[in-house]
Amino acid sequence: MSMRIGIIGCGFIAYDHISGWIANGCSVVAACDIDKSRLDKRAEEFDIKGRYLDYKEMLEKEELDIIDIATPVKSHKELVSYCCSRVHNMLVEKPFVDNIDDGIFLVRECQKNQCRAMVCQSYRWHPWYEQIKKELDSGIIGKPYYANIMQRISFDIPVGTDKIIPLIEDQPFYKNVEKLMLLEQGCHYLDIYRHFFGEPQYVQGYIEKVSPHVIGDDLAIVTLKFPDTVAILEDLWCVNGQQKTSVTFIQGEKGSIYFDGTDGAAPHRTEETGSLKIILKDGTMFEREMDAKSYYNKCFAKLESHFLECIRKDIEPITSIADNLKTLQIAFKAYESAINKKAMFFGE
Repeated sequence: MSMRIGIIGCGFIAYDHISGWIANGCSVVAACDIDKSRLDKRAEEFDIKGRYLDYKEMLEKEELDIIDIATPVKSHKELVSYCCSRVHNMLVEKPFVDNIDDGIFLVRECQKNQCRAMVCQSYRWHPWYEQIKKELDSGIIGKPYYANIMQRISFDIPVGTDKIIPLIEDQPFYKNVEKLMLLEQGCHYLDIYRHFFGEPQYVQGYIEKVSPHVIGDDLAIVTLKFPDTVAILEDLWCVNGQQKTSVTFIQGEKGSIYFDGTDGAAPHRTEETGSLKIILKDGTMFEREMDAKSYYNKCFAKLESHFLECIRKDIEPITSIADNLKTLQIAFKAYESAINKKAMFFGE
């Protein structure tokens, strides 16, 4: 499906957004950024003709089928509320919002203006999570009753002999984000748990800041209780010596699923991955080979393909802004739990 795309925000993540649209046969005809050098660099990289420092001017002058908002979360309320009355389809980088009130407001604005809006929860399209979802749906391990996702990386601390801090090199605005790791990246894993197990009943969070190079959290242990499953997220940006992302274990009544994770100082800094194994209680083992080559870029193309299909069929995307509020509510409740030192129930 050929569509005319305009993107707001030309930073680090814009590369994957734009590459995905092009892979789907779309034309990225306009780009906007408040930083001219950043705008020109990204526009020249992809031969984007329309270049703007003001998003309102871009929307006024360009005929766009989709607006793609690839900016930090603090800008989303202004951008989404303005754009939703001027385009019919919108992709928004995660996290969608950093507080529930803004989220409720923007969902209502998009509904009022009949704007289809999808949040870029790209991990649902990581090949291992696509495969795990298929295995769970097949019933091969029976009803799952325990799950654990672990990430331990050196993202906000110096790495190697050159002492590079990947976070500052890749996405320097993260240095001054208060709700950092759990909301900015841990939300992907919370979304995966919802994708697998439905809606949780309560959450308990233990959230800390370790690195002196950021002001926000970089260590989180989150326990979620679903009707049939206990799920734990162990997420750290402040460790050295392991560098593992998305290590996943799920135990069911008939057997287990284990993914050995990817290697690297950040999810987007890897091409190496372990295999995915299904081990049944009678000892039978199945192994699914996982290819991590360019997976991070490919998952954006797949989620944008899903969005284009939703436009064609006139249906809501699976990570619509309304759906994504449920994922973000888990993160907000986890932060609240950590402050109050008690489990937080949903519906209260």
